[in-house]
Amino acid sequence: MRAKVVCGHKPYPYDVANKSFIWLLRATVSILPFIGAGIGNLVDNRSTNVQFAATLLAWVVWSALTFSVFFLHPITLTFMRVTTPVIATSLIVAVFDTTQTQQIISAGIGIAILLLSFNADIGNAFVQASAYGDEKRFLLRPPVALVAPVVLATAILIALTIAAPLLLAAKNLWIGLACAIASAVGTWFFARRIHQLSRRWFVFVPAGFVIHDETLLGTNLMIRKYDLIGMQLAKRDSQAADLTAITWGVPLELAFKQPQDVSLSSLSARHLKALSAIHASSVLIAPSRPGAVLRARHN
Repeated sequence: MRAKVVCGHKPYPYDVANKSFIWLLRATVSILPFIGAGIGNLVDNRSTNVQFAATLLAWVVWSALTFSVFFLHPITLTFMRVTTPVIATSLIVAVFDTTQTQQIISAGIGIAILLLSFNADIGNAFVQASAYGDEKRFLLRPPVALVAPVVLATAILIALTIAAPLLLAAKNLWIGLACAIASAVGTWFFARRIHQLSRRWFVFVPAGFVIHDETLLGTNLMIRKYDLIGMQLAKRDSQAADLTAITWGVPLELAFKQPQDVSLSSLSARHLKALSAIHASSVLIAPSRPGAVLRARHN
């Protein structure tokens, strides 16, 4: 039986797994409102206006999340990964409010949705959906130094965004307006920075490879195919320039036929104790699935 050919390449074996994970995520998100999620129980002792606002907000969030998991794109990846922790947390809290079987099932599904939304294969499928032509994109892991600030900024933005309509519905106008304004300003200032983590890719293109990383690079690093002489899992004592800025997992080491000019961002310059650029014979990168990258190269 012949393998189906897409854009001149055989399908990558892990693409099938990606699609399975995505449809599992879509199914779990889609059934949430119909299994007794019970978000309304969290505000059942509040005024009618607050209950209405909370219910409307829950439906809006669920509808937007449902759209996100069916319309794959780096922007919807960011929205999904911002939204699913809120949903999972709400469903877990609802269990403590009333320990009915449906609530426990809902909480379990909420946790499953959260874990799936941060699955690396699903993340790769989201960024691949916006690829141009014959590209293959692989997400890069975020630097550890950015995880805590991004999580904190996201949590504050979410809290302000949820609190604003509930406070306004409770007729706490000044506090509600202050939260709404703070949410709008924070979104304008932090949204692009949070989304930047979904726009960090290692890309296979017909002419070679591209490290697309606005967080750690001043400009994209483009590597011609014949300039790359080695790609392997990095050894512990590797002397390659670290373009991961320290992250978890095993990085990949890319070795070049001749040194490449690498433009650095302020974050990576501080990490490497360099100025705005370096001349590197090899570099380290951290794809979320390094094994998939190695298999793709030899496919």
